[in-house]
Amino acid sequence: MSKKVLLAAAGLLLSLHNAPLLAADLGKATRAFEKQDYSAALGELESLSREGNPDALNMLGQMYENGWGVAEDPARAMELYKRGANQGHLDSVNNLRRMKNIEYRKELEEVEPRAKEGDAQAQNRLGEMYEFGYGVDRNALEAYNWYRRAADQGLVSAMHNIGRCYNFGTGVEQNYAEAERWYRRAAEQGHMDAMFFLGTLYSNHHGSDDSADADVIAYAWMHNSAQLGNVTAAAIEKRLLMKLDPTQTTAAETLAADYLSKYVTPFK
Repeated sequence: MSKKVLLAAAGLLLSLHNAPLLAADLGKATRAFEKQDYSAALGELESLSREGNPDALNMLGQMYENGWGVAEDPARAMELYKRGANQGHLDSVNNLRRMKNIEYRKELEEVEPRAKEGDAQAQNRLGEMYEFGYGVDRNALEAYNWYRRAADQGLVSAMHNIGRCYNFGTGVEQNYAEAERWYRRAAEQGHMDAMFFLGTLYSNHHGSDDSADADVIAYAWMHNSAQLGNVTAAAIEKRLLMKLDPTQTTAAETLAADYLSKYVTPFK
């Protein structure tokens, strides 16, 4: 038997030998946690959390959230819950959602009065909170109305959000022409995501130009969104380029350069 095979076999035996020990460590930590002996649980949970154990991450998160055996640290608790939630751990998901909702409700108390007083940034944020259910029940129409108030004051990010509303039928009837109009208003002021979504309208042939040139226009917007840092746009840009013939490629690159000088460089 070769030396490599022997080493592999030894490694396998070692991992099998250590598996019950790791399980016992978690069991020991869980028992201490349930008995509220947090000082005994802490060391085991810290070690297991570093290894990514989701049960340990959740228990340690509770300790930091409530100050059980450690200094209370909500930010650390949320980070631990998030790591557990990213592994699909249900209790971690629920704890993370609960903590975020507490934060969102506090934010709502601050944002809503400012929005009602006419603050465009607050109006846009309140729209997001209603759209995604951050601290309030989801309400697509209310989201649209707050976005519109902010957009009418000239807030570029709100213009982009209005574009999304028309694109996907959020709070209004789906209307690609209106989506394009609002996306374009934001894109022409250097908004990276508006450029991306404007590109998707054209690549899906929902733009105002549904000819063969639609992919040329889509490429130009995707290229400039990618220039501003949109990773997804960079990937789509490459796929679009593969669809273009040499004449279209030249046209797409020329148009992209024109957009760059008009809509990217001035806003960097």
